Parts: sequence; C-alpha cells; structure tokens
Amino acid sequence: MDWAPLAQFEGVRGDRVALFSLDDGHWAVSWAYGQPHGPQLVSYAPGQAQDVFSTTRRQYEEREGLSYDSRVQWQGGSL
Repeated sequence: MDWAPLAQFEGVRGDRVALFSLDDGHWAVSWAYGQPHGPQLVSYAPGQAQDVFSTTRRQYEEREGLSYDSRVQWQGGSL
C-alpha cells in the first residue's frame, strides 16, 4: 500500500498528527504521541479524514499552540 503525505503538524508538547492519502482511495490520520503512548493510524473516507485532521489541528492550536504546521512550511499544497 502506498501513502502520500498531505499535511502535518506538531503540537508544542511534541505530539505529531499527519494526514495521508492511500492508494486504495481511503485517507488516514496518524497520531504520534510521546511515551508511553505509541502511534495510532485510522483510515477514513477522504472528506471525513480532512474533517478529523482539521478539527484536531484547531484543538491543538487553541490548547497549546503548534511548533510546526505544514500549511506554513510546505511549498506547494499542504491542506
């Protein structure tokens, strides 16, 4: 299965969240939390994945701020 990264951000405390498109038509959201938690990957329909990712990013922006945001860093089309 091939994955294409579409967007990502990192919260000030180090949690990382990414949005991917999969070659089977699904999209996925990945959460990578600090220890002792491991990463989590959940497959969604494309529109639902975008909603989950956008809502999560907004929550991090309000709660702790972002140390990295692909909307600012990537050149050429991050969501």
